[in-house]
Amino acid sequence: MLSLGRDLESIRKEFPILKRCIYLISNSLGAVPKKAKEDLQEFYQMWAEEGVSAWQKEWWELSRKVGNQVAFLLGAGEDEITMMANATLCHWVALSTKFLAKQSMRNKIIMTDHDFPSTLYAVSKIAEFMGWELDLVESSGRPGIEVEDILKRVDEKTLFVVTSHIYFKSAYIQNIEQIAARARQVGALTLIDGYHAPGIIPVNVKQLDVDYYIGGCLKWLCGGPGNAFLYVRPELSESLKPQLTGWFAHREPFLFAREMEYTRGAYKFMSGTTPIPCLYTAKAGLDIIKEIGISEIRKKSISLTELIIKKAEERDFHLFTPGEENRRGGAVSVDLPYAFSVKQALEQRKVKVDFRKGEYKEPDVIRIGPHFYTNKREIDVLFREIDEIYDSGEFKKFSEEVKHVT
Repeated sequence: MLSLGRDLESIRKEFPILKRCIYLISNSLGAVPKKAKEDLQEFYQMWAEEGVSAWQKEWWELSRKVGNQVAFLLGAGEDEITMMANATLCHWVALSTKFLAKQSMRNKIIMTDHDFPSTLYAVSKIAEFMGWELDLVESSGRPGIEVEDILKRVDEKTLFVVTSHIYFKSAYIQNIEQIAARARQVGALTLIDGYHAPGIIPVNVKQLDVDYYIGGCLKWLCGGPGNAFLYVRPELSESLKPQLTGWFAHREPFLFAREMEYTRGAYKFMSGTTPIPCLYTAKAGLDIIKEIGISEIRKKSISLTELIIKKAEERDFHLFTPGEENRRGGAVSVDLPYAFSVKQALEQRKVKVDFRKGEYKEPDVIRIGPHFYTNKREIDVLFREIDEIYDSGEFKKFSEEVKHVT
């Protein structure tokens, strides 16, 4: 395990973008390790030299191998993580395991208005199609929702509690263990979106005792897009038959049989051909995270986010992220005047943060996402640049019309 204090500069050399800018946006897209380029070259060489034989030599098993790398970081077992293209697809597949329960009296889905919009879209449309009731817990403009407000909605009618481990906009850590315990008590299932958790806080799906857990390598795991993943509790997995499925999930896929016979383990929840190049990009980041260790990363993250909060409060900026470290994930959302204009000015100054538009009583914020490769000097530079942008009036040069997210 590496010591972040001693080895920070050697770690930083593994991430080329850090030479060109101050990168405080790992909550949106983790910086790419330079080894990912070598791994992509390996993919190309395999394709160029082996052609279709690459499937037999490496590609068919690659989802399982990368999934097992992820499993190590989640406290999951071997062959318990299914790699998928994105988290929305993971939600579809998980929900489809209960499509046959359409006429059941257990037909309520609980979500919150802080859950990621793509999840809300997917779940609400599936609920509408299935005739399930969607019970949305509202935050009323707060950065988090007290766990009791969710627990009191969970009853014998509940089929799924679908919510986030860490809310994407505020970095508020939800008490998933309590939610899972309450769901288990009444016979409901937990489907947890953990996209903002693995790689920045310790996660153990066995201790959380969740039924389904979704995440991705895109952000804190520095693995790029196309690398989402789904964990299904093994005791539950044995009895499930996902209705959104494909040939990778067949017990004997190369028989090309007409009737589905599900395989066991992680591949049971797969569909069609996997995005092989994406799997190659995931490996380097996962190796680095494992080498450093989540406990070390978490300690550094708390220190950096505390510094951000301190500097924001010194300037009387409002926070949309909890001050308590046990409720705060890896990012800090700051409510700034003219937030989107300031974000654009920072971009021109080679400081990367991101912006989120306020909805439903929430403020416009910039999200600041440092990671294990960030140093404290870069936080100082960020706030110095913000001061200069306000003092000079530079923010006035930029449009407040939001056309894209970063």
